[in-house]
Amino acid sequence: MSSTGSRPPRLKDFLETTFANAGGSLSFERFMELALYDPQFGYYSANIADVGGERADFSTWATLADLGTPLANWIRKEIPTVDWNRQKPNLIEIGAGDGSLAAGILKQFGWLERRKLNYHIVDRSGPLREKQRQKLKGKSVSWHESMQSALAACDGRAIIFSNELVDAFPAIWLRWNGGNWEEIYVNFSPEKGLGESFVAIDIEIDWETPPPGQRVEFHRSYFDWQNGWLPDFKCGSILTIDYGDSGTEKIYRNRRNGTLRGYHRQQRIEGPGVYQRFGKQDLTADVDFAELIRHGEWSGLETVKLENQRQFLERFGTGRVISDEAAEAFQVLHQKKLLVENS
Repeated sequence: MSSTGSRPPRLKDFLETTFANAGGSLSFERFMELALYDPQFGYYSANIADVGGERADFSTWATLADLGTPLANWIRKEIPTVDWNRQKPNLIEIGAGDGSLAAGILKQFGWLERRKLNYHIVDRSGPLREKQRQKLKGKSVSWHESMQSALAACDGRAIIFSNELVDAFPAIWLRWNGGNWEEIYVNFSPEKGLGESFVAIDIEIDWETPPPGQRVEFHRSYFDWQNGWLPDFKCGSILTIDYGDSGTEKIYRNRRNGTLRGYHRQQRIEGPGVYQRFGKQDLTADVDFAELIRHGEWSGLETVKLENQRQFLERFGTGRVISDEAAEAFQVLHQKKLLVENS
């Protein structure tokens, strides 16, 4: 008996059509964007199963340690420093995972304090938004698919925070050929599958003498995204938590192939493996906090403090440090925007 329904789209057909329409080649940044966020085949858009736990592809700081307590303490400290214009303080969490961090923070505030706050979540992942709603059922939380929408609901005044957000943005992948930087492109043909090519790029990297073949990543898409909503941010604080370091040479010393990797069922995947399991694995790269600071200051943000995970936990709470290695790997950047007159 023949089926009258339409055949579901196949990944092979999707890749063939996508690469053919692009002339056979995509920048790695575009490839990573599709692998993570394509509506039908993207990892975060359609295929992510869970965050944390044995069945998850990766675990985050928020699900491995009690980050809710120190973050709630930090938020309490920041609330009096913001001009709320007689409205309730607004909290915006960007990329809330499975909702564990939000649940931990709201628990620390208690029901009476929660009534005096507005809690917003910005997340573009449909599967994760559903998990968040289940975990936060009964809590007064507003969901948004964009920062512009969240800031409009806050009159541009907010305390904004994220945990492992920047690393999830598509990254430009670069290679030093001994004389100049080249951008890595992904080629595809039905006969040969996926491969790489290299195109010269005019870009300044803060590293005088990288070794030939050195690969680095740059989260340009994060800055492009941030540029879209920072003009709507009138005043408040931003806390960015992620793994990485400050300065290209410091991050990539002894990491010839860069930091880009995939995660599938708690296994770390590097090299050619990042091209496998399209849409079925997380893809990520370390964050250069020096670039975050430079871009923030260029955009009108004040740098308050950059510290590592251990220092932040020691200052703000009882959260336990996962390990010595993780304590140094995670960085916490506090930025602030003061209210401009007549804004």
